[in-house]
Amino acid sequence: MSATCRHGHVSDTTDFCDECGVPIGPGVSGAAAGAEPAGEGPVEVCPRCGTPRDGRFCEEDGYDFVVQGGAAASAAPAAPAIGDPPHPPSGTAPWTVTVEADRRYYETVVAREGPDIAAVTFPTYYPRAELALGGAEVRIGRRRVNGTTPPPQIDLAGPPLDPGVSHLHAVLLPLPDADGWSVLDPGSTNGTTINYADDPIALDTVVPLRAGDRVHVGAFTTLVIGRG
Repeated sequence: MSATCRHGHVSDTTDFCDECGVPIGPGVSGAAAGAEPAGEGPVEVCPRCGTPRDGRFCEEDGYDFVVQGGAAASAAPAAPAIGDPPHPPSGTAPWTVTVEADRRYYETVVAREGPDIAAVTFPTYYPRAELALGGAEVRIGRRRVNGTTPPPQIDLAGPPLDPGVSHLHAVLLPLPDADGWSVLDPGSTNGTTINYADDPIALDTVVPLRAGDRVHVGAFTTLVIGRG
C-alpha cells in the first residue's frame, strides 16, 4: 500500500511521507491522492523532548523521525561530526560544502527586506570553512546557548553570528543513489533559497542539489556544494 503526501510524493508508508516527512494520516492510499485523511491517529512525539511531530524533523531539537525513528534507522549511519571524512562509493569523488559570508546574497536580503535588515551588518571577517559531507544527514543551524540538545553538524552560532539563522534551519540529505545531496527546510523562520533566487524553497520538500549550487540561509551565509 502506498500514499501520496500533500507535496505530491508517493510514499511507501501511509502515516508520514518517507521522502519529506510530512504527516499523511491513516487510510490514505495512492488511489486517494490529494484527499484529506479520514481520521487522526495517535500523535507522535519526539522521544528526546516530547514535542508533537509536525514534519520529518522535530522543530525543537532536530530529531529525525524518518532516519532515527523509522525503518531506516537500522540501516543508516549516524550523521558525522563536522570534518569527518565521507565514505563515497569506490571510484567517485567526495562531496563537500563550503561555508562563507556572501555579500551578493546579503545585498539581495537588504533589498528585499527593507531598512530594518540593514541593522544586520555584513561581517568584516568570516573564515571560510570547507567540510566533508557524509552520513545520513547534515543539519545546518545555530546551537542553543543553554540547551541540552546536540548542536547541528554545521553550527552557524559564530562568531560572527548570523542572526537570521534558525536553531534548525536546513538539512542536507544524501540522494537515494548515494551519489549526490539534497536540501530540505524543515520550517526555518526566514527561509532557505538557492542560487540567489527571490523565492525560498517550499518547506518540508527535498530539493536535489548539483555541484556548484549555492544554498543561502540567514542574512549573509551561503553554503556552496562541491565535489572532488
